[in-house]
Amino acid sequence: MIRKSASIENGQGEKIKIDLRFEQGTQDAPGVIIVHGFKGFKDWAFFPDIAVRLADAGYVAVSFNFSRNGIGNDPNEFEALDQFALNTISHELHDLECVLTAVQNGRLGKRLIDPEQIAILGHSRGGGVAALFTAEHADSVHSMITWASVSSFYRYSEEQIKLWKDRGYIEVENARTKQIMRMNKTYWDDLDANRKRFDLLQAVQKIESPALFIHGSEDNTVSADESKELHDHCGSMVKRLEIVEGGDHTFGIKHPLEKVTTEYQTACDLTEHWLDNNLGY
Repeated sequence: MIRKSASIENGQGEKIKIDLRFEQGTQDAPGVIIVHGFKGFKDWAFFPDIAVRLADAGYVAVSFNFSRNGIGNDPNEFEALDQFALNTISHELHDLECVLTAVQNGRLGKRLIDPEQIAILGHSRGGGVAALFTAEHADSVHSMITWASVSSFYRYSEEQIKLWKDRGYIEVENARTKQIMRMNKTYWDDLDANRKRFDLLQAVQKIESPALFIHGSEDNTVSADESKELHDHCGSMVKRLEIVEGGDHTFGIKHPLEKVTTEYQTACDLTEHWLDNNLGY
């Protein structure tokens, strides 16, 4: 398996760091763009592992960091919290579009990836971003998979919204690192200004590509009911909901990945089988 690292710039001149994984001799293979979630990053726990699995299965896995996800020079550390504070859903959608465009125009994966066979795999908030992006790029995304996806970006209490308005930011704790991470009011302003566009249950009605929704039955971070809602509203004629019994929000995986769980293995198998049946092969 070959891992090739690259970076591109978005429209604001910010760097998007990217890893491509593929087997030696790969040519014009289907590509899978992997989208991390809130407080996530491309090198977190299972993302490199699922990328390797997909490469072993004949796909080109494209994993990347959102430009404002907070990861700095160290690929495993949140050293750019000033950038994390500036992040918005609109900005993540723009970053994802930059990655897709780079694949389509050959800047990424030229002769490796068939731009007519692109799938997106998103986890948690990244699942919501992937779903909205798929709905808005029907001609470019040919299959979609979400893991433990949110069904709404509007997840904040009245108290949090008031703090945003009064103080200009709110703070959240990273449970793993214990860092206090600031989210500027611009995040809420973006949500508030895009209520119609960011309505995920309305957006997924426009999805025509094959769509798979995977969720753990014991997810206490994002209820499995949210994937059920997305599935029920999804407009695709080829769609499926899979509830992994016993799975939590990360299917039992922690960072760094030390042991593969049964629940995670199930999610990987479901993903690979779905792609084999609905993307290029």
